Amino acid sequence: MKNPNKRLALLLAALLVLSLFAGCARQSEASPPAGAETATQETSDAPDSTQEAEDAAQPDDAGEEASATREITDMAGRTMTIPAEIQSVFSTGATAAIYLYTLAPDLLLGWNYALNDVEKRVILEQYHDLPNFGQGDAISYEAVIAAGPSIALNVAAIHDGSIDDSDTMAQQLGIPVVMVSADLLDAPEVYRFLGELFGMEEEAEALASYAQKTFDDIAGLDIPEEEKVRIYYGNGEDSLETAPAGSSHGQIIDLVNAVNVADLELGDGSRVQISAEQLLAWDPDVIIVNGEPKADLTGAAAAEAILNDPTYATLKAVQNGAVYGTPNAPFSWIDRPPGPNRIVGIRWLSGLIYPEYLDFDVDEAVKEFFQLFYHVELTDEQLTQLYNGTI
Repeated sequence: MKNPNKRLALLLAALLVLSLFAGCARQSEASPPAGAETATQETSDAPDSTQEAEDAAQPDDAGEEASATREITDMAGRTMTIPAEIQSVFSTGATAAIYLYTLAPDLLLGWNYALNDVEKRVILEQYHDLPNFGQGDAISYEAVIAAGPSIALNVAAIHDGSIDDSDTMAQQLGIPVVMVSADLLDAPEVYRFLGELFGMEEEAEALASYAQKTFDDIAGLDIPEEEKVRIYYGNGEDSLETAPAGSSHGQIIDLVNAVNVADLELGDGSRVQISAEQLLAWDPDVIIVNGEPKADLTGAAAAEAILNDPTYATLKAVQNGAVYGTPNAPFSWIDRPPGPNRIVGIRWLSGLIYPEYLDFDVDEAVKEFFQLFYHVELTDEQLTQLYNGTI
């Protein structure tokens, strides 16, 4: 018979070995090897590939917002953010409206006053009924804001005051106010700037080139000092308001190498009131009158009034029949407003006073201007009517 104590010892040894194996197995499940632990930690920190793909598929709002705007620097040196695509533009005044109409009429939000019958005879019919937003102190800010233009355009003499005014207007309207120069000689630069602004470089270049050629043609005229024509430029119902030499409103008289007899201080306004006696004392070679648009007095009617007024019978301009009404369709060719409408006035006035010095055909130059700037083809009959103020 086998020894029972020995059998008990063997059984206890077997149980001890089994318990050791079971403990090792539990330890293996609870504590993975160091290498496995590191791999698990790295996997948890790495981006989830599915989430990454979903994130990539989401629109980049910041990128879209950035692409919907662009940064520009206007002609006053002001940097601003504007919409990438311009849908419509508010003109802060009549000069800005003319720049817009001549280059990009479909962007013109509205006019700054009610168009009169003379203006409507030339301006394309589809733009007659654009809203009137006013100008200066009469601007209807509520109406402009409600119309939602992309930007506003301010044509002004560039100085601290006009810059402050533009900044204030931008705050009131809640849109960028882009400034360009009001100096007529800057018109080529203005058109090129606007062409880039609107994505209309080719159209703008045609207008800029015409303007520059006009300035170059006149600058090239060599008029002897003794042959320079002395001009009086009259405005108002009695034609006794004038734009002095050196003022923007009388600028084209200077540009055509004529002499503005009104060598006066301008003061705060745009024109100076004179007396009939002062006009008689100046005794100009030529009188150009604009009439008074607010009173429906055309330049032609104002010229006729001077020619028939006994007060002025001794003036050499009256005696020689050298009193002319400014063509004013669709806008005055000399002034009012002092915008790109004056470019054609340079052609007309130089042909009137210096025909023997010109190397271009005035009639053809005027027709080209109307085609490029006002989008109309003039007939010979219409051209004559423009000159006579009867259109």
